[in-house]
Amino acid sequence: MNRFLKPDILLIAILVIPVVSNAQLYEEGDIVENFTLTNRATGEPVSLYDLEGKVIFLEWFAHWCPFCQAAAANIGPNLIEHYETRGGTSNGVEFMHVALNLQANAETSTQNFINFYELPFVLNDFNRTVANRFANGGQPICAIINGVANSPSHEQWELVYSRLGYGELSQPIQEFRNEVNSVQAAIVVSGFETFVEGLNLPENQRDETDDPDFDGLPNAFEYFFGTDASDTSSSMGAISRVLTLNGVEYQGLEYIRNPEAMDVMVVPQFSTSPSFDSLSSSVVFSTDPIEGGLEKVVVRSLNPLGESGEFSRLVLVSDES
Repeated sequence: MNRFLKPDILLIAILVIPVVSNAQLYEEGDIVENFTLTNRATGEPVSLYDLEGKVIFLEWFAHWCPFCQAAAANIGPNLIEHYETRGGTSNGVEFMHVALNLQANAETSTQNFINFYELPFVLNDFNRTVANRFANGGQPICAIINGVANSPSHEQWELVYSRLGYGELSQPIQEFRNEVNSVQAAIVVSGFETFVEGLNLPENQRDETDDPDFDGLPNAFEYFFGTDASDTSSSMGAISRVLTLNGVEYQGLEYIRNPEAMDVMVVPQFSTSPSFDSLSSSVVFSTDPIEGGLEKVVVRSLNPLGESGEFSRLVLVSDES
């Protein structure tokens, strides 16, 4: 037998043993406080907040509880295996199942339960130290917690869903999946956003086109050049120069670049017209690393430099353009 076998139970109720507790029960939407329990397999302490970055499914059980047995038989293949085979949730978030053993002084029977249902990660919650914040007596208890920071759907450590007892055998699984899949992946903060936040600029001076130090270079260019958008003395820009290759002169453009500034698009342009209404093709002439993790880049036009000359510039390409 294994956890994929289901008992002949059509309707599962709840086995209730009243427990006196003064702890306030969590409600869905509450932020779950950090707690620390013992890893049954290793004896090491494990804290909830150690599981950051995952959707965490907590399942409290006692080995003798028939309703816990029914829940484990269904949750194993339909949640644990389901998300393992898919590499995470539908939003690409890692799923983690945590079983919590309520029964002390029953090591052999509890281990048989764990082995039979192939529970991958088990903590001991003797005396219902943590369980009493989710239900005032009874088991099984299931809770879904968002451990993802910067998720647009839920606060980190928010209680997404909780349930006491186990209803009709197959009914809760889709409900569980819906709640697990409701947690959206973290919004990735771009390097540019980190750059302006690190300078402690006012909120109204953090856009790509803002110029808080009034040096003529907007924030996006300061980030691209690796300079300080709050310090005029750090300003630098592109330098126009003539390059000679095999005796032929070409218009070139030299500038310092922050190679980590991949989330802003700054492109060199060459044109025989000062209005840049027609552009010449260009190519990178050289790239050399310099101090501070920056690069010196030289780009040249592909057109030989004629008598009329050629114009060059760096342009910030935005979504609006």
